[in-house]
Amino acid sequence: MKQRIKKVGKWVLSRTLNKVNYDILPLKYRTKYPPGHFASPIPSKEEILKNADKIFSIIDKKIAGIDLNEEGQLALLGEIKKYYDERPFADEKKEGLRYHFKNEFYPYSDAIFLYGVMKHFKPGRIVEVGSGYSSAAILDTNEYFFKNKIKCCFIDPEPDRLFSLFKKGDKENHKIVTDLLQDADIGLFEQLEANDILFIDSSHVLKIGSDLSRIFFEIMPMLKTGVLIHFHDIFYPFEYPKDWVFKGVAWNENYILRAFLQYNPEFKITLFNSFLEHYHAKWFSENMPLCLEGKGASIWLRKL
Repeated sequence: MKQRIKKVGKWVLSRTLNKVNYDILPLKYRTKYPPGHFASPIPSKEEILKNADKIFSIIDKKIAGIDLNEEGQLALLGEIKKYYDERPFADEKKEGLRYHFKNEFYPYSDAIFLYGVMKHFKPGRIVEVGSGYSSAAILDTNEYFFKNKIKCCFIDPEPDRLFSLFKKGDKENHKIVTDLLQDADIGLFEQLEANDILFIDSSHVLKIGSDLSRIFFEIMPMLKTGVLIHFHDIFYPFEYPKDWVFKGVAWNENYILRAFLQYNPEFKITLFNSFLEHYHAKWFSENMPLCLEGKGASIWLRKL
């Protein structure tokens, strides 16, 4: 009898706690469903843990419906290698430069690829969504190799990090837009021509009314042929690192970009450093070893 009472007690307690979760947590998070519920966009850590091997393993190089353009990537990488030894950046802060490699936001590989893309394609205009150390690399490359002829626009409602990296005169010489991307003038993107760069390092979250919604549903479709597009924090094979996920990062940009590229002949992958460094680590160790110091998370596309 005592065992039966104990079992009933546990059942009642479980049902009560479950009811508390579904009645109280939605009030805390202002959502109908609490995080981890199957109807919530925030995943369940328990479900992820149960399927971790399947989720985080790279089983096949190919990704269904996406042309990774490996040969084209390697050919362009060979061109970028020509500029590798001319890079101006150092590990630590260096006199006369805004950018340095040892930073937690845009380290070695990403900056080397960005610098190489700028040197190779010689853009006339760059529009960056988000800002910071990537902006510093853009401005240094522009100053040292293009005599500041590239027109730069930075869209960021919280530009404090950008301002902290600026040199004297940068605010006056470049366009700074402190509006939300959702409110920014669409004409900024209409001005981009072939080999110009749309550099995206946004909120990384697709949701109703978000910056990423405007990027995918309004800005990307209206870009002109030949425009280069960069997305940051994109990891091959379009999955976030396990430690990020278990720390509570619930971004979804990798997934929407993967879906966007599937069966989409309008955009071509030109460089994907996470992919390249995974499958061609030996080449990097012999030719561009600094890229392996801080592996990349950038993907570069071209509008066809």
